[in-house]
Amino acid sequence: MEFVYEQALEAYMKKKGKKVIAVEVVTSNNSDFEVTELHVRFLNEKMARAFKEKKHFRSHETELGEVLLPPYRLEYEDKVIFGLKSFLGIKYITHQGMKL
Repeated sequence: MEFVYEQALEAYMKKKGKKVIAVEVVTSNNSDFEVTELHVRFLNEKMARAFKEKKHFRSHETELGEVLLPPYRLEYEDKVIFGLKSFLGIKYITHQGMKL
């Protein structure tokens, strides 16, 4: 499995000093049905240590830092691509090549 960063995300990470990306499985059950999906976000060093030690996330080193993957069974393609999108000035990480 190879992790690839799109150019916009790579530039943003270098500019902001971000090094750790975490992939989390998030569940919401506040209505008649339950929704489970993947959520990708940046972590600081302290949170990254906690995710690895307490939540048992697996660490994968990349050229820009590391990607933390949850201890759940996910499906990965050979190439996982992370990108950067912006909506109303709020930036968020996109992903391709992973699914529940």
